[in-house]
This record gives sequence, C-alpha cells and structure tokens, in this order.
Amino acid sequence: MSTTVLLKDIVDALEMQFDTSSSFVDLDTGQVETVSNDLLGEAEEADDDDELDLPEWQKPEWELAKRIVSSDRFLKLPDKFDVHEWSIMQDFANSVSSARVSQDLLNAIHGSGAFRYFKDTLRRHRIEEAWFAFRTEALEEIARDWCEEHHVAWR
Repeated sequence: MSTTVLLKDIVDALEMQFDTSSSFVDLDTGQVETVSNDLLGEAEEADDDDELDLPEWQKPEWELAKRIVSSDRFLKLPDKFDVHEWSIMQDFANSVSSARVSQDLLNAIHGSGAFRYFKDTLRRHRIEEAWFAFRTEALEEIARDWCEEHHVAWR
C-alpha cells in the first residue's frame, strides 16, 4: 500500500469522537472520513439501489456510508472506548511532579463527574496546557500504534 495518511488527521478524529459517528481511514486516498452511525446502519441494510430521502447536504455522507460498508478499502479508527480517556488522565496525574497536585488530580477522576472535576482541577492548578500536550502525545501514540498494527503508512 503506497497511500500515506497524516497522523494529525487521525489524532483530530480521535479527539472529536462522538457516540453518534465513526471515523475511518480510506486506504485508497489516505483521507480520514467520519460518518454517522445511523447512516452506516442504513447502508448496511440497504440494497444497492435504495436511496434514502435525505436533505441535499447529507447525500454525500450517505454515498460515503454506502462505500464504507460495501468495500474493504476503509479501516475503522479506534473509538472512544478504545482510547480510554480516563487512563490518559490517570497517567497524566501520575506524571505531575508535585505530589499534592498529582493527588488532587487522582482524587478528581474518581466518582460521578470525574471528567468535569479533572478539568476543574487542571484549571485550579493552572496546568491545562501541560494536560493538552500530554493528551495530544498520548493520542499520537495511539494513532501510531494503530497505523503500525494495520500496516498503514503515516507521516
């Protein structure tokens, strides 16, 4: 395979994950494509000549969904359950040099509202920038590992 995907495009897709959509790498073009899970489901059940009554703006996404389910040129990227955001937060908390700040972050990620408390704790300690750099590096590592596992060239 000679197509190369931009690691940044994969990382961007990993950062912008929702329960309602999935992202794929097009092995022919190297592009990262995101499509609604509803349309993917409809495409899996549709016959070749089935057309949905969709608004004009959604028709290109429908065509993409049909291509994704009907060919093997698309590889699904890790979803939010594969990324384990909580583990990344825990790793960051453990990497902080201040024992007090580290403990505050570890305490924040337990219980209800963990993501909100974690972000509030980052703000309180003024370390949001360090968190975002750490998170980006973690997502880049996930993207590189995924590319290597699937033999996808990246740059």
